[in-house]
Amino acid sequence: METLFVTRNATLRQHENTLSIMIDGRKRSLPIEAVGHLVLLGESRLNSRLLTLCGKHGVRLSVFDYYGYCKGSFEPLDRNPAGMVKLKQAELLLDERKRIAVAREIVRGAAHNMLANLRYYHYRGIKALGDIITKMQRLMDKIGKADSSPTLMGIEGNLHELYYSGWRHIDPALDFTPRVRRPPNNPVNCLISFLNQLTYTVTRHETSKTHLEETFSVLHAPGHGRASLSLDLSEPFKPVLADMLIFRMARRKMLGDNWFSINQGVCLLTETGRRHVSELFTQRLEEQYSGHSFRQWIYREALGLERQVLEVSEYESFKRRA
Repeated sequence: METLFVTRNATLRQHENTLSIMIDGRKRSLPIEAVGHLVLLGESRLNSRLLTLCGKHGVRLSVFDYYGYCKGSFEPLDRNPAGMVKLKQAELLLDERKRIAVAREIVRGAAHNMLANLRYYHYRGIKALGDIITKMQRLMDKIGKADSSPTLMGIEGNLHELYYSGWRHIDPALDFTPRVRRPPNNPVNCLISFLNQLTYTVTRHETSKTHLEETFSVLHAPGHGRASLSLDLSEPFKPVLADMLIFRMARRKMLGDNWFSINQGVCLLTETGRRHVSELFTQRLEEQYSGHSFRQWIYREALGLERQVLEVSEYESFKRRA
């Protein structure tokens, strides 16, 4: 169990060399070696002894707020530091030609996977997606000509607008546009925001297994207090992990009314919703694709960027079969 999602209010403690989780008077104990990443989605209580145990065994702890956004984490000490990699990574960022080439490849991967999602349903008879696919293909031609991050982000934004406009053809329950983020205003916007945050959190955990500096990003502007490199590397995986899972839930009529709470135009997942969605996300993360789980593909993505930084091989973003 690489990532453990705690979706309900819980008390977490160290018991000898195990992680003890108490929920509604029921206790569950896990060997600390079996957990690599602990994600707290509800209100939880813990103490410094537990953090010491997590630090000793290299367990990352991520904390989500009431609105479903990752707000902080406990980071174990870097056990395998590599100053040379960070220096080479800084060199890549300062070389505008090299940096923008990597940024283009990230956007190209995200665009490819968005297009692959629509093609999947177009091939299965949803002909209304044809015109949207054509427009997205034309827009993708501009990626190779973009010479700055703002331009790339603008192209990506336009691609998303087209992409989201096709969702209503996949299932009536997916007619949600426009995209509203903070706070989300309907169940689909809520699911997109929550699942994107889960994808980012897992990407950050997998990136930590490499020697890359998490604040040195190539597409998103490096910011204070955030792992912006994980924002970059999660882009190609959001269509594959988050969006395809939303399609699956909608088409299989899995979304229950008790999954969401809507109050004054703000839509949030309930405790029940968080539990079901995080369980489905965990299953999706471990699904096999071309011989590897999607979690392993995220790690390979980060490793691919590290090889680019060290000039061992050229970075190529993850692209699912169309």
